[in-house]
Amino acid sequence: MYNSYYGKMKTNQRSRYSQRFQIAFAFLVGLLLISPSCEKEPDPIVPTNGYDWPDNERSYWPTEAWEVSSMEEHHVDAAKISLADEFAENDPLARALLVIKDGYIVFENYYGEGGIDESTDLWSVTKSYSSALVGLLMDQHIVQSTSQLMMDLMSDYPEFDEITLHHVLTMTTGLSWAESGPLWVEWAFSDDWVASALSRGQDRGPGEKFYYSSGNSHFLTSLVYYSSGIKPGTMAKEYLFDPMGVPFDTLDQPIVYNTWSDYQKPMYQTWRQDTKGIETASFGLYMTARDMAKFGFLYLNRGRWEDENLLSESWVKASTREHVTGIYGRYSYGYQWYITMVGGESAFLASGYGGQIIGVVPSKDLVVILKYEAEDPVHPETGSPHDDMHLFELVVESIVE
Repeated sequence: MYNSYYGKMKTNQRSRYSQRFQIAFAFLVGLLLISPSCEKEPDPIVPTNGYDWPDNERSYWPTEAWEVSSMEEHHVDAAKISLADEFAENDPLARALLVIKDGYIVFENYYGEGGIDESTDLWSVTKSYSSALVGLLMDQHIVQSTSQLMMDLMSDYPEFDEITLHHVLTMTTGLSWAESGPLWVEWAFSDDWVASALSRGQDRGPGEKFYYSSGNSHFLTSLVYYSSGIKPGTMAKEYLFDPMGVPFDTLDQPIVYNTWSDYQKPMYQTWRQDTKGIETASFGLYMTARDMAKFGFLYLNRGRWEDENLLSESWVKASTREHVTGIYGRYSYGYQWYITMVGGESAFLASGYGGQIIGVVPSKDLVVILKYEAEDPVHPETGSPHDDMHLFELVVESIVE
């Protein structure tokens, strides 16, 4: 029909139409060419002067045990917390909700098979612990700068080429990667997880774009062992877990895995290792909810624990700063930490498969722990009964000060 109509047009009409079409087409092409450079940068999540950090002079520290206090004393709306509790109760995958306000447990409940002593795989929350170990390398001057090339820090792997430590920490290595499926499993059963990840090559140049990759994160714990000669689990136990009173045992020998289901068998307060015996940077750290809260509390206090800094304040601030913006709609990314707005407040969080979360809201002096089914996890879905961020929002909105 269109061709028949067009063929009946007068010559001058056809000429004017053609000219207009060419002008319009040129205009559209021009828009396509300039639009990437004209995209508006998302508004910053963290104010330019940084988070509104709480005072880290504490009246007590939960090294021996967390103290429990009332919601009323710490300006928490009990009615709103009950909404959060009800939301968790209605999710068959929920396992734990723990709220730490001003350094005290003001709410704690466990659901389904969850329990106070239940130590489960944190999945990708593990990545934030791996980042902390890099902070220890920096604090001990084993690594001098995040701008150092990985091939200089790990000379057995020249394939790193122009990738820096900063690129690794911010998921901007350009690594070609599949986060699930046969290629992921192939990597998990390879003899050398670093070499296997690097063998995938790059889809883009370092620093060009955020792209989530567990292979990328595993470079971090490998760097710890390569540069210090200390197993990552041993370093974490000596410099972080023991001082915070977190029970933890390193594996004497790596477990031999024959199938992926072997990775899902429960363990207790330990850290899985790769085929070289190096702790897995991307998943496989097992913690209880209360011990997860201690790690969040360490970052809330800018690395301080009791009378010493287990991590330097500068590392905590660098790790929770927006290095990459505009990812997954509502997030920015730091050094293996997500940054987002929750209940109108700037927050940073460690996030893992199935909805595992260590959420920190500095302006509210708040740490929120969420645990969900971890042996057979299911991705949360926004707007569904299994919505981890909605539960986090409900808790933050309960703070009425």
